[in-house]
Amino acid sequence: MNDTLRIQQMRQFMIAAESGSFRAAALATFRSAAAVSTAMAELEKQIGSPLFEQGQRGRLTPLGQTLAPLFAELLRTHDRVVRDVRQITRAERGLVTIAVVPFLAEEWFSSVLGRFMKAHSNVTVHVVDQRSRQARQMVGDGLADIAIVAHLGDDPKLNFHPIAVDTFGIICRKDDQIARRNGRTTWKALSGRDLIGNDAFETVIGHGLGEWVENNVMVSISSRFSMMDCIRQGIGVTVLPRLTKPPTAADLAFVQLTNPVLSRSIGIVTRRDQTLLPAARDMFALIETELREYAKEHGATLADLPASTSETGKATRLVRPKQKAPA
Repeated sequence: MNDTLRIQQMRQFMIAAESGSFRAAALATFRSAAAVSTAMAELEKQIGSPLFEQGQRGRLTPLGQTLAPLFAELLRTHDRVVRDVRQITRAERGLVTIAVVPFLAEEWFSSVLGRFMKAHSNVTVHVVDQRSRQARQMVGDGLADIAIVAHLGDDPKLNFHPIAVDTFGIICRKDDQIARRNGRTTWKALSGRDLIGNDAFETVIGHGLGEWVENNVMVSISSRFSMMDCIRQGIGVTVLPRLTKPPTAADLAFVQLTNPVLSRSIGIVTRRDQTLLPAARDMFALIETELREYAKEHGATLADLPASTSETGKATRLVRPKQKAPA
């Protein structure tokens, strides 16, 4: 027997067997009756034995009856695979795993996810709330397709697509004296203040500004909402990037720190050597659009950087003005 079995011939065989008519097989597959008759003769030649009784085109031989369930199983598998391939390539099916930094997961990402699921109802999305370093590691290890993170710049396996530049500042109550400084102040404003420590202090210390945050920490909190509550209670103030302040915290103020200005890039990370599946590609495009809008609405500067860059640059940058800003 020839090893090649043609899907079209098996489909015509099954229609003819079920309907008892070559004509029905011809109509269903948009072929002439003569073409179907020739195709069945070729199939019988490949098999090496008759599949239809002589002179009775729609009646199966015992061999035809035996092979029919096998042909039907093969057709079902073929059709399922073709359907799955089409759905995956059209981003109608698939799995997308995304790692998101906590402040964006809490305030922003649910709305993005809702938009995505309306257009991709059969795609499964797995969202992991992780800090930037762990989120990027998940992409590097192949455990996530996309990460939305701060640019830390220590993994050449990753591509970083910058979206916004986020500046550091003091978050305090609106009735705090710091909040009355026209939205800007110097690091000296932290002198003698009780501070609430957080993960961002590692970045501050890493840029030689530890003298302003190391000695006055009264309490250290990892939960953003607990931290904001402590600020409301007058326990202290803290230093965070602008986008980290919840937009719903109308009773709190963000006062940008100057002399120097400390900033970081927020963006999307993917693996350098791996092309995204269609569903993940659509998610990437949606995140890019929506994160730019979110950053713009909340006072961050949109990034003016190359569309894709290896994570080997500075995670944050200092801008030191020539003239000192007033304290």
